Parts: sequence; C-alpha cells; structure tokens
Amino acid sequence: MNEKFGNVCYAGIDVDPELKYPKGAGRVAFSSQQSYITAISSRFVQLQIGDIDKRVEIKPYVLDDQMCDECNGMRCGGKFAPFFCGNVTCLQYYCKQCWAAMHSIPGRQNHKPLVKEGNDRPRAHMFRF
Repeated sequence: MNEKFGNVCYAGIDVDPELKYPKGAGRVAFSSQQSYITAISSRFVQLQIGDIDKRVEIKPYVLDDQMCDECNGMRCGGKFAPFFCGNVTCLQYYCKQCWAAMHSIPGRQNHKPLVKEGNDRPRAHMFRF
C-alpha cells in the first residue's frame, strides 16, 4: 500500500477476538490526505504477497459517534450523523436533513451514503428523498 499510495502510517488486519482468526478486513491509515484520497479513489488494489494475488476493495472507514459536519447537530437535535459520504468531493458526515440538502446539489445526486453496520463495516445505504 505504501508503494502504491504512499505515506502509510498504520496497517492492520481485523481479527475476531474470540476465534483469533482474520475477519477478512483490514485497516490502513495514511499520514497525508492526498494518499488517502488517491487510495479511496482507486476503489481497488491488487495485493501480491508471495504466491498470493488478491484484489481488495478500498472503502473509507466510518467512525462512530460523529456529529454532522454541515450543521454540527443543530438540524437533528444533537444526534450523531448516521451517514458518511465517501465521494472525494464530500468526505463528510451528514445527518438526514443535511444529506438531503447537500445531495440535492447538481453533481451530488448520485453519491451513495455509507452507514456504520455491525462488525465495523460500512455498507451502502439506499437513500430516498
């Protein structure tokens, strides 16, 4: 990852705490925003380690307990933002109201929100106005 995108400051594999076996997901942190944007923009990376050759999907990591970056909780009664826009033109957390307002702007209507799901895995969420 460091050779392909640069500036990797952390890489780890998620392991089931009970089974002590990999979950099939990992995390990579970059020390520069440009490296992060380059990585998530590529959507996939081909990893080759020894005789293993694997195509891996790259998704932004969605944090828990984040306030809406647009209204800081003012439009949603101080609740945490349920949506994250992983499109490189956004890269922000949104409450439902702000998602609707900001993604009605031309060029953003096709963005898909990510929502936090069990086991720390984001999933695409179908959002209808």
